[in-house]
Amino acid sequence: MVVYSGKAKDVTLLEDNNVRITFRDSISAFDGVKKEELNEKGRINCKTSVILFELLNRYGFATHYLSQLNDIEMICKNVEIKPVEVVCRNVTAGSFCKRYGVDNGIEFETPIIEFFLKDDDLHDPLVAKEIAIQLGWITKAESTLMESTTRAVNQVLSAIFERISLKLVDFKLEFGSTDEGVLIIADEISADTMRLWEIDTGEIKDKDRYRKDLGGVIDHYKDVLQRLEEIESYPEISIKSTAEITIELKKSVLDPAGEVTLRSLKRKGYQGVEEVRLGKSAKISFSLTPSPNLQEIIKEISDSILSNPLIENYTFDFSSGE
Repeated sequence: MVVYSGKAKDVTLLEDNNVRITFRDSISAFDGVKKEELNEKGRINCKTSVILFELLNRYGFATHYLSQLNDIEMICKNVEIKPVEVVCRNVTAGSFCKRYGVDNGIEFETPIIEFFLKDDDLHDPLVAKEIAIQLGWITKAESTLMESTTRAVNQVLSAIFERISLKLVDFKLEFGSTDEGVLIIADEISADTMRLWEIDTGEIKDKDRYRKDLGGVIDHYKDVLQRLEEIESYPEISIKSTAEITIELKKSVLDPAGEVTLRSLKRKGYQGVEEVRLGKSAKISFSLTPSPNLQEIIKEISDSILSNPLIENYTFDFSSGE
């Protein structure tokens, strides 16, 4: 049973509750206003996605990909796609330039992460993370995992594409929740969902060739795929995740040290200070990719070692990087 038919893919629910994703030859731009069929596109995007999902699985990321069924189909875990997608930008391009009135091709010192609401009628608007959380589209924990995972994926994909003389300008990731509530990377990863430029010449190798009527879309998609297929060995990439944990006394628990500090501040003339509650913090680095499992590990460490659940509360955030 086909449960979803999008601009370029169909999703069929299988008896084992996995899904079959079928890549069509369709291509579109500007929320489907411009569209046509390009021979071989489905095959190329399917194979590109297979290679990149297998690559991410190899580096320890949780994805929905299970196997390739044939030239245009892959078998994936059934997930409920989140209504918010994540874009990672290494270089200014596309809508970013139009939105902020900046030139194309400015490299960021650190990657920029943006969240967008998946809604064609609204033209996929940029959305603040806090708005997405408060409107219930994603939870705070999901937003943290989505951002940290995207940064780590960027670290891996940038290194891979650099190896084949391509600059990863930007890309988008979609996420979905399994029946068990586990958040994983979903959808596809191909030249349709990223910008790639030749490192030496800046030549465009992605869907912008279609958006800008540059021609040669399939030839360039094929070239990207061929280069990926010819990679003989993958680089050693050290992905580190860092958790920052804050522990505080519960509101119902007296804080004698805080009271002493408050009196000291009052004596020094800081009369506007009303309350002081002292806490502690910890910063822990892991040689692990961001994942729901890592979030559980951080919770276990915080519960059993760093805090006393009877009198203390804790909050944590985590990020990823080299």
